[in-house]
Amino acid sequence: MTFDGNSRYWANRTCSVADIADIVERRIAAIAEIVANGEPKQAFDGFLAEMRASIDTSITPDHAIELLAQHSITAPVFDALFEDYAFAGKNTISAALGQMTDVLRDKGGLDENFEELQSFCKSFTERIAEITGTEARQKIIIELYNDFFKTAFPKLTDRLGIVYTPIEVVDFIINSVSDVLHAEFGRKLTDENVRIFDPFTGTGTFITRLLQSGLISKTDLTRKYKREIFANELVLLAYHIACVNIENAYHDALGQKEYIPFGGLTLADTFQAWESNPHELFPLNENAEDISRQNKPPITLILGNPPYSVGQKSANDNAGNKSYPRIDEAIAGTYAAKSNALAKRSLYDSYMRAFRFATDLLGGGDGIVCFVTNGAWLDGNAAVGFRKSIEIEYNKCFVYK
Repeated sequence: MTFDGNSRYWANRTCSVADIADIVERRIAAIAEIVANGEPKQAFDGFLAEMRASIDTSITPDHAIELLAQHSITAPVFDALFEDYAFAGKNTISAALGQMTDVLRDKGGLDENFEELQSFCKSFTERIAEITGTEARQKIIIELYNDFFKTAFPKLTDRLGIVYTPIEVVDFIINSVSDVLHAEFGRKLTDENVRIFDPFTGTGTFITRLLQSGLISKTDLTRKYKREIFANELVLLAYHIACVNIENAYHDALGQKEYIPFGGLTLADTFQAWESNPHELFPLNENAEDISRQNKPPITLILGNPPYSVGQKSANDNAGNKSYPRIDEAIAGTYAAKSNALAKRSLYDSYMRAFRFATDLLGGGDGIVCFVTNGAWLDGNAAVGFRKSIEIEYNKCFVYK
């Protein structure tokens, strides 16, 4: 039997996933209590310093605890998705999180309600074993993740504006970029020095489908995989799944049996990485080096689905957007400066920041930016400055509705 992610299937799953939200709250409280004093506090302080150096300098203790809760909750789901895969033991960040959760587990409290989580994972494993076909597996993983994460971590989802992209839209964007690249620059995706960057990769669908598209020849695939494809992801479970999805696609395409990690994927807040490169390298230095490597070479193609978030709905949500002074100053001098609208808050939406970041990353060089966005900027009063800037900063603009 083949499952394709139909609505009835996911409606049935929601009841099981909803139980996870209560476990998450208890897990966060348990971790906070464990790291409050003594040796666990010392270990946690070191872990927090590593996270700040390698992911985001503004990570608070509460956010670090939430990150550990994500890992402790989602590790069994990840194991169910990719049983016996080499990633968990060899990926730097996964190993560091595992070491910290081992410290926490030694002090007790992290195995509470594990049977409920184990039951969910067993049910999911049985379902995914029945799936046939690469595309069907991609769809069900994305939909499971989307459903799971929105339920388990609703405030984080709201804060980051997490949205996941249908496979059909991903394939359309990849082929559209390929066509425009050839028409405007006489180049192909497979060519050397055509660098590809997905700044908000989610579960890695854009890069995975790119590797599966046939648009990169097998003779060029290793070069692309090792040196010319980059991606960032801030959410831990998505980062894990993206790593394995991309690595699996590469190994399958070449029939490769030896494990070759995808070094182009960084666990990072793309906007924060753009604000300032890390100045010090901590035990997670491989991740920090990846960020530096991304920002130095001219990345030609920037594609993906930016986050959609303007801010929290109420002061009690604790889900407000972060401030990114460098990007926001650039928006103030372009999109906002060219708009005479009184209400300009929407110009600092995450997807507007994504366009500003991508444009500045190209730095006036040749390249293509291709994002999924809503259509509010097409005729909205506040977005007149954005439209004027796009006209000035780009030679051509294609919009598909």
